[in-house]
Amino acid sequence: MKTKIFLFNFILLSFLITGCDLLEQDQGVSLGLELEKYSLAEKDTLKGTFSVTNLSSNTVSYKFSTSCQYGLKIKSGNVISRQYPEICLQALTSLTLKSGETKLYEFNLLLVDNDYNNLTKGDYTVEAFLLNNNSSIVSKPIKIN
Repeated sequence: MKTKIFLFNFILLSFLITGCDLLEQDQGVSLGLELEKYSLAEKDTLKGTFSVTNLSSNTVSYKFSTSCQYGLKIKSGNVISRQYPEICLQALTSLTLKSGETKLYEFNLLLVDNDYNNLTKGDYTVEAFLLNNNSSIVSKPIKIN
């Protein structure tokens, strides 16, 4: 019985250490989202920058299971109208930031939904986050006139 308990604890601990990076993510890291415009026409392009800045004195690293390192959502209330990226390569990638270093991701998105229909007039929220399954989310409101 002791052997089974030991093996169970060993397997559980191994899983927590290797499969979960909850303890190392977003500590001393600042995420930012800047948009070129916050009031847009229906057929405009949403342009902006998502930034990840290491404010800590240590080097931080993120690991990603695809070629995509960040994601965006355009939401109306709780309904996701558009999600980016749409396609990512299955390839392991990483992001390493030294103390004080910033990684910028620029984006240009058509204001269309996931079916490529123009987004209707109204209030929306743009959310940005890292695609490491454990990122904080930064958001900004936009209005489509």
